[in-house]
Amino acid sequence: MKIPSKRMEQIPFSGIRVIFEKARKLEAKGRKIIHMEIGRPDFNTPEGIRKKAREALEDGFVHYTSNFGMDELREVIAGKLTRENNVPTEYDEVIITPGASMAIALAIFGLVDIGEEVLILSPRYPAYPKQVIMAGAVPVSVPLKFEDDFKLSIDDLEKRVTDKTKMLIINTPNNPTGTILGMEELEKIANFAKENDILVLADECYEKIIYGKEHISLASLPGMKERTITVNSTSKSFSMTGWRVGFISARKDIISNIVKVQQNLTICPTSFAQAGSIPAYTEGDGLIKDMIEELKKRKEIVTYYLDRASGVDYVKPEGALYVFPSIKKLGMTSADFCDYILEEAGVAVAAGNDFGDQGEGFVRIAYTCATDELEEGMNNFKEAVNKLN
Repeated sequence: MKIPSKRMEQIPFSGIRVIFEKARKLEAKGRKIIHMEIGRPDFNTPEGIRKKAREALEDGFVHYTSNFGMDELREVIAGKLTRENNVPTEYDEVIITPGASMAIALAIFGLVDIGEEVLILSPRYPAYPKQVIMAGAVPVSVPLKFEDDFKLSIDDLEKRVTDKTKMLIINTPNNPTGTILGMEELEKIANFAKENDILVLADECYEKIIYGKEHISLASLPGMKERTITVNSTSKSFSMTGWRVGFISARKDIISNIVKVQQNLTICPTSFAQAGSIPAYTEGDGLIKDMIEELKKRKEIVTYYLDRASGVDYVKPEGALYVFPSIKKLGMTSADFCDYILEEAGVAVAAGNDFGDQGEGFVRIAYTCATDELEEGMNNFKEAVNKLN
């Protein structure tokens, strides 16, 4: 029997899910495993959001919405972008999507042609290059180096741009490194995009989860709204990963092209989940203040134990849900280290190479489990690492 798709042969199974399945098998044998491999906040969705969704269900709001999404939700998101992100936006410059991963796919499939190239800052979210390949295009990694605190070198961008380059993908705050692109870096990216006449997909899914820094939207910079596709989601910031509600904001002509992809893949996001999401963009930060404070505490727990794990180095995270420590001094591959920590410490973490070649020699620790479990898991992690020295 012939392989159905040569493109899919190029796409490995998620390394995060590989370690998750190994952990699950150990749990089935009675072993306690502390899960720090999956970036899923463990908090419940805020009550105001759940209440709004329940009301929508009771009112019979259970059918298709427009392919663009629910007009009221598009309006409040446009208002949020205008008010919070300094990006003046109209409702018809917004499309609601079934989560951010689908939003990214819609943008890639709707804007990138077969054979064109997409620059991707790396380490990066694993789906970016896979979706580019699925679209028949070519992903091109641009390294963010540990020794530079994962900060962007514009020279590394310039070396990789060609006449086939269509798009650059950025993610701030970053998954997996937790770093934030500041104004200086964003201005360099903006100048680069304008000089080379390329689009920029800006993944801002972690914009609310920041620690003492400022989130700046690329589209707010002069001349960048017209060439920026901003992707965001309720998933991480409002602990709504299962709701699958995200959005894209871009020029009207870009939105009208992207909607054709959604129309033929998913039709629209779930109606009552869209309705429930409205308070996320009208009440905003007030709904998640306690969650953000708890995440700050968890970040400090992780770094406290990493500071006491011999041979482990890290860049202090500025946002998101992760720390991305280097384990290169321990002389193990990322995958072998994850297997060791799982067996020795009962802790599941993600191998860094799942986040690109630049991630080999690193692991991603997600502080997304209960605080007492996190403390136990990081202590076990530290003890297991120190046995290697």
